[in-house]
Amino acid sequence: MSDNRPLILVVEDDESVQGFLSVLLEGEGYDVVLAQDGLEGLVLVELRHPNLVILDVMMPNVSGERVLRELREDDRLRHLPVIVVSGKHDVHEIFDPILGRQNVFTKPFEPSVLTDRIQEVLGE
Repeated sequence: MSDNRPLILVVEDDESVQGFLSVLLEGEGYDVVLAQDGLEGLVLVELRHPNLVILDVMMPNVSGERVLRELREDDRLRHLPVIVVSGKHDVHEIFDPILGRQNVFTKPFEPSVLTDRIQEVLGE
């Protein structure tokens, strides 16, 4: 991992989606760390200090909705950028008011649209 490459935390329980996102993001020049569920994601936010979190919604142990709530309630983490990627199509109702529609993606999504949004969020 390079100090000048942004670090993206992918919190996703589906290994195939994790693998896809990891390859996509590393190909775009990002360092990637993976979490299998929301609980591990919260721990890795504290340990690794990512520049951005890509968050699934439906996961074991701690849901994406709870992860986002905990991040937003923590003064140190409330401004950490989060992009939601979910297979649930009603996810916009929950997350659009918090994150904005442009930061909520439903699967399947166009990879280039996601990477363009990541660049915008990270100010690249």
